[in-house]
Amino acid sequence: MNRPHRILLVAYFYPPMRIIGARRPHGLARWLRRRGHDVTVLTSIHSGDAGGDPSIPVVRTRDLLATRFNWRRQNLQVITGQRDGSWSPGPGVWGSVFVPDVQLLSWVPFAAAQSLRLHHRHHFDAVITTSPVESAHAVGFALSRAGVPWIADLRDGWCFENPRDPLPTRGQRWLDMAMERVTVRSADAVVTVSEPLSADLRRRYGVAVETITNGFDPDDLPVSRPAADGVSPGKFSLVHTGGLGHERTLKPVLEALARLHAADPGLPDRAELVLAGAQTEQERALYAEPRFAPFVRHLGFIAHDESMGLQRSADVLLLVTSGVRTGEATGKLFEYLAAGRPILVVGAGSAAADIVTGGRAGRVIPVRDTDAAERALQAMLASPPPAPPESAREPFAYPALAARYEQTIGRAIARAAGRRRG
Repeated sequence: MNRPHRILLVAYFYPPMRIIGARRPHGLARWLRRRGHDVTVLTSIHSGDAGGDPSIPVVRTRDLLATRFNWRRQNLQVITGQRDGSWSPGPGVWGSVFVPDVQLLSWVPFAAAQSLRLHHRHHFDAVITTSPVESAHAVGFALSRAGVPWIADLRDGWCFENPRDPLPTRGQRWLDMAMERVTVRSADAVVTVSEPLSADLRRRYGVAVETITNGFDPDDLPVSRPAADGVSPGKFSLVHTGGLGHERTLKPVLEALARLHAADPGLPDRAELVLAGAQTEQERALYAEPRFAPFVRHLGFIAHDESMGLQRSADVLLLVTSGVRTGEATGKLFEYLAAGRPILVVGAGSAAADIVTGGRAGRVIPVRDTDAAERALQAMLASPPPAPPESAREPFAYPALAARYEQTIGRAIARAAGRRRG
């Protein structure tokens, strides 16, 4: 292990916010601390006011999105299970105005000021800023001007394969690319979560970029418990946990089940699609269609430990990608790997597909290809696939990822020292 460091980890999404995007910063903070480092987390009060590992110091700053100025708070409350209902995908009005995101105004001024006060008190050896949201990297930039070595951790593409809707004007797009360029070229180390994202930044900016994937926390596994209305005994259960949003759809899988049902009227007694997580109005309408309803059971939003228990009880776990981003490998994939159940990836050509096929952890089909979905489901129903080997998940546990991140932190500190000497 390198010598212990004092590290500030800046993350907009953090527990108790119950979305998959909060798991990476929490996992890194926990396991870097267990490796002997002094880690402080800086986040938004919008993520909640308590939660996570009590041994990790967390500073939660003011955020205008946590006030009455945010008229779309209901969306977040539905996505995180704080209230029942459906949510509307797509950006709000201000999300189409501010570059790179509205948090540049609502949160970053408070976070940047607080980060400088914390540095004055703790004298950090390094700062890690992790996105989304991309404006979080402005906090790292501010600290780097104060001499703190900076690691920029990009979990989504920024100007490459960003899942947000395109910015409407040429001026906004130019400013967005300028912000990305300053971040990538100013940081002392750059990390992404998939090789296609890393390769893009290397090609466009000629900088060293390291790929450190998302992962799973082994501490979560022993406490997972079955959902109250989990899989049905005696049925072949396809399970999907988490939201889909406007980019991803289960329709090809549903169409395939409907086709198989037409050939075998007794199929609903033998197979089911179990869903857990927030849903949009469009998804609710889709699942209620008479052709699909006999197969679908939607459990609504369930607690994280129940979700992991549901994953471990599945016959097959269903991972749906957008089909338009080669770098897509969300945190959910790694929870699926931890569950030790075979995975069906809807999204050939994605980073998620490469990980699953490389680990012999399941099967991959193209996006929006009902014929391929039908063939895959027919084969699985005839002969349920085996559990993946243990080696499929081992590289993606946060203890191993934190050890790799530790090396990156050391290199960033050395690079920053070299810059100062130069």
